[in-house]
Amino acid sequence: MKPQHLALMLLICAIWGYNFVASKIAVSQFPPVFFTGLRFLGLALLMAPWLKWQKGQMHLVLPAALFMGTLHFALMFNGIALADDVAVVAVVVQLGVPISTLMAWAMLGERVRWKRGAGIALAFLGTMVISFDPKVMGYQGAILFCIGSVLVMSYGQILVRRIRDVDTFSMQAWVGMVSAPSLLLISFVAESGQVQSALEADWVGWATVGYAVLGVSLVGHGGAYFLLRRYPVSVVNPGFTLAPILGIVSGIVFLDESLSFRVLIGSAMTIAGVLIVTLREAKVAEARGLTPAEAPDKAIGKIAGE
Repeated sequence: MKPQHLALMLLICAIWGYNFVASKIAVSQFPPVFFTGLRFLGLALLMAPWLKWQKGQMHLVLPAALFMGTLHFALMFNGIALADDVAVVAVVVQLGVPISTLMAWAMLGERVRWKRGAGIALAFLGTMVISFDPKVMGYQGAILFCIGSVLVMSYGQILVRRIRDVDTFSMQAWVGMVSAPSLLLISFVAESGQVQSALEADWVGWATVGYAVLGVSLVGHGGAYFLLRRYPVSVVNPGFTLAPILGIVSGIVFLDESLSFRVLIGSAMTIAGVLIVTLREAKVAEARGLTPAEAPDKAIGKIAGE
């Protein structure tokens, strides 16, 4: 990888890693679903030039956008709001990688050999170790919200795998267009204080909205797409596993979080399991003859930066 492209990968991982801290700050000033609606409203406006009707594909595009946008982020940001440690959230949402692999096995008939199976088992075992930490036991609801979020995200990715001839930017545009109104509607039905939060939020709160739209979506996902167009998934995707590690570090540095030995061990197990699955899936993709240009829509979003 060229030095400038390696620098871009490190920037993407830093943006995605710090996003967990930014999200925790955001949900302290805005209701969680309302904040997510604002984020996707910005994304819809930003990606509007790529919003195109996809003839013969909308029966998959619309539900995929609903699962990957509205449901996934509504659940995840409620989990972030309930969790005391963003580092734990950063690790738990990595289960999206093994869960999507299991769903592909169950629904698409993809083969899972013993190495990927071992990685999946290690990832889930690591999350179980984290969950039984005495401190984490105090916010198990947050863990359940996060696991629910990766379940619906993984199902959305299964739908994406069935979509043909829809590029990543157009898919992102539809995610924003579907998610913004639905999330804002859910917020005004289930939450309160939206207008007051918008009026009282300081510049830091509004900066988190801009960070989510411009940093996470434009630079993060756009940069990942750029790299995946130029390098094999076996080179790019494993590097993205640095994001949850930076998420743990940013939680310690910026939010003064302290992690127990059990949480650290469980985090290491989960991330190691995710890395094993990611490496094996990349090799499987190459064995099938997928070029980098064909791989992005299957790869982007599987490593948590969201």
